[in-house]
Amino acid sequence: MVSKDRNCFQILIIGGGIGGLGAAICLSRKGHNVTVLEAASNLNEVGAGIQIPPNSTRILDSYGLTEKFLGKVVWPRNLCFRRYCTGEIIGSTRFRGVLERKYGFPYWLIHRADYQRILFEAAKESGAKIMLGTPVEYVDERCPAAVMADGRKLAADLIIGADGIRSKTRRAVIPEKEIEANDTPNCAFRVTISAEEMLADSEVKHLMDEEDANCWIGYQRHIMAYPIRQGAMYNLVLSYPGQAAAGKWNEPGDPDEMRRYYAHFDPTINKVLAKVKSCLKWKLADLPPLPNWVSPSGKVVLIGDAAHAMVPYLAQGAATAIEDGAALGECLDRAKSIREFPKLLRAFETIRKPRCERIQAAGRENGYIWHLPDGPEQAARDRAMKGVAEKAEKNDAWNPNRWSDEEFQPWMLGHDVFTYTNDMLDVILKQPRPQL
Repeated sequence: MVSKDRNCFQILIIGGGIGGLGAAICLSRKGHNVTVLEAASNLNEVGAGIQIPPNSTRILDSYGLTEKFLGKVVWPRNLCFRRYCTGEIIGSTRFRGVLERKYGFPYWLIHRADYQRILFEAAKESGAKIMLGTPVEYVDERCPAAVMADGRKLAADLIIGADGIRSKTRRAVIPEKEIEANDTPNCAFRVTISAEEMLADSEVKHLMDEEDANCWIGYQRHIMAYPIRQGAMYNLVLSYPGQAAAGKWNEPGDPDEMRRYYAHFDPTINKVLAKVKSCLKWKLADLPPLPNWVSPSGKVVLIGDAAHAMVPYLAQGAATAIEDGAALGECLDRAKSIREFPKLLRAFETIRKPRCERIQAAGRENGYIWHLPDGPEQAARDRAMKGVAEKAEKNDAWNPNRWSDEEFQPWMLGHDVFTYTNDMLDVILKQPRPQL
């Protein structure tokens, strides 16, 4: 998983978000010539938090980035699910200390801009060339080449489409039809509040002091909230049934409108919302399962949201994109020449597609479970969540808290993408992995 002598390929990555930069780090460290094409003229990520679960901290650690992250992250103690109207804890998952013992790596909370900045700098330090302000108009999958809006054409041995849910690269991979995103009934507000404001209020300061991630769940809406930037800010993501511009992350929202949607929620969280001066909103969407992730020529491949955009109810969108880049790097380790790309990229698809689609489906299911109306099904959910928590997460009964589920948690959070990818390649290719 570190640089070694090997064939060096020319690789274009379209999209400089978390997935594209993660792939750039991996492939540059392996000795490939990597260029990232990003439409935005500067790194201007939305001011909001993001979660980094162990299945991705494992990868970031392998890239030598742990120390860079430690100066920016919060290590949450627990994920607490709360009754929307009272704030009563109805279920919890222990994070800090427990996940490290189980899986060897921690669960972090971070500001999205800090995450992207660390990856951006690490990609450059690894040798990747990053071209900002370079929007791609379309991809010619036969060459392959990326064609810019100004007519410039950049050719490569391999093109990786990491350009998000509205991907232009996807047309080169699936030319026979336009893939439309699935707009969900829900939108989300994004909010950050300074630690000073939170800590000055005795009724809400415990939300900062306890260093937990809290999720208030109610009919058709929920609030996920946690500290970021080593406790310098409090981050909230508020899901609600409503409208916003599809594909935009930074549409201005109305704080008063936001407060009206949650007026019937826990008085404590309403005290927090009273401090909000501005907010952003965006439409939640995902993709249907795609027929394929690899172009007919076998020279263009999709990763991240371009391949498997998912709703955020499992905090796995960025994590699976980071996994994609790492898995792709392991697949390309087996390539002796570009003639082997088609079989290796299709092996990548075979390895990654089932996992990502299962997480997509589980995220949709989580949204249904969280957003139940008051009634018998909601009461059964709450009893099940409490029962699991009271038995220290050891329970064979139905577990609506997927983070604590005895089967699902290790499968999702304990995934070792390096070992799994190589084990699968051994089977698919019927040849042993190269010796380092």
